Amino acid sequence: MEVRKTVRIPVHYRTTKSKIDRLDRLTARLTYCISLINGLVTANTKLDRPTLRKLVKESDVVEKAKLSSGFVDQCIDKVLWAWKSYRALHKEWEYRYNRALDRLESARDDEEKMRAETGLRKLEKKEPRTPRFEEKTSCRLDCRTGTIQRGENTFRLWMHVSTLVKGETMDVPMNPSYYHLKQLEGAMISDFEIIRKNGRYYAHVSTTRFVDDRITSSYGGVDQGLNRTLAIVLLPPTGDGVPREELMYDEKRNLLDKYDAIIASLQQAGKTRKLKQLRGKRNNVSVYRDWLLANKAAEYTAGYTIAIGNTRFRQAQYRGNGMPALRKRIGKWSYGRQRIFIAHKRAERGLSTMLVDERNTSNTCRCGSRLVARKYLDGASWLLCHSCGSKLDADLNAAYNIALRCRDDRLKVRMNAAENRTSA
Repeated sequence: MEVRKTVRIPVHYRTTKSKIDRLDRLTARLTYCISLINGLVTANTKLDRPTLRKLVKESDVVEKAKLSSGFVDQCIDKVLWAWKSYRALHKEWEYRYNRALDRLESARDDEEKMRAETGLRKLEKKEPRTPRFEEKTSCRLDCRTGTIQRGENTFRLWMHVSTLVKGETMDVPMNPSYYHLKQLEGAMISDFEIIRKNGRYYAHVSTTRFVDDRITSSYGGVDQGLNRTLAIVLLPPTGDGVPREELMYDEKRNLLDKYDAIIASLQQAGKTRKLKQLRGKRNNVSVYRDWLLANKAAEYTAGYTIAIGNTRFRQAQYRGNGMPALRKRIGKWSYGRQRIFIAHKRAERGLSTMLVDERNTSNTCRCGSRLVARKYLDGASWLLCHSCGSKLDADLNAAYNIALRCRDDRLKVRMNAAENRTSA
């Protein structure tokens, strides 16, 4: 299994001012070159390297930017990636916009027509914009223009990068922690980016390592929530047996509420100096707690192929639905980041993770019936089935149904692969 990860390593605080100035000029020139190349691309331009290279060759971009061919190619790759991402987003937006037009045309009464018009106006405001590089932008630097090298004694890591002067390079010392060195150990470094944030330079190093795939015995499902952070159900390896169930709570919400109260009080008191000291503190706490949760979930699900439920519940919470408190709570929660962290921690252990649609998993009983009622008691949601009379925890029941979908999807893939081998 191939595991890719980006490690953010700061430039050492003892770096000389002359090298920092040269980094400023280099990153500014790269941004200028990217903006020039971006101006050559239109909505009808074919997005591939030969086409963009031809456009650059026929223009005066190289003369204006005064960069080497390696830097220019890397700037082309940046523009190419940005436009491909834009077209993919715009294609999805067009699909949603056409669906909204169909709902408006098929409206049966004035109230339904008013709702459709409101949704259409919201979508019009959310149309993706074409790529614009108005702020300092970096591109990925590979072995043609820079490398990350190990050192000894004081500086354990160096960034060896080309400069604006032909044939001249410079070595910038990095300030890696033990975690950074451990992540780079035994990994291949494909490329890196030079990013300036809050007055400091960082190298975003892309690493690739290969991990042996582990044999899994069964399947599991993970359902994300608010009060219960994760609900995990692991199916027994054999057809018979009782599934393993676990509810994982986290202190993240209490910590975030604590920092929200501190920041609100400082804002009311007008203490800007203290607010600057807390800048980014809340986000750092949130990311750290998500990493801890991902580690815990990866250890518990070791030996299982699991699926995490994917939902658009957060996007469905529109303004004016009468639940402002719920929208505020959901808006602060990081469902997507938790899924990415869990999948990454499991990949480091050689375990695969799927993403499945969790639609109707919470309102479907384990017997398969949807004749259910939802009850809320003591901060938890319970499912009462009218067919079999079961009373189930809604979060664990959703995780169980996600695990079944994971198992069924994998069995379908194996059956199709077997049919293809037989026909071949």
